[in-house]
Amino acid sequence: MSTWLTVLASAAVGAVTSSIVTLIGQLLEGRARRDELLLVRALELAAARREFVLEAAEKNGQTASLVDDAIVAETYFRWLKSLLETGKLPPDADKGRRKPTPAS
Repeated sequence: MSTWLTVLASAAVGAVTSSIVTLIGQLLEGRARRDELLLVRALELAAARREFVLEAAEKNGQTASLVDDAIVAETYFRWLKSLLETGKLPPDADKGRRKPTPAS
């Protein structure tokens, strides 16, 4: 009887350990997928911003000074990640925000 109890206990410990490892793997994979999606969206936003700046410069007959898309994407990635995790933009995003004008 003791042998069966040992076999069942070993199987239970193995099943619990396997479940915990699987759960941790799923959590890490989910986080990686989320970060990958944020990066893809950040790159899309950077490309859209570049196109907007080029079109605006062309319409106004000016030259455009562009920052590399990777740098802009890094900023958008941090902003999107902050929005997702805290619901707010990080403090460095405030410098591009317009200050509300007081109502007269």
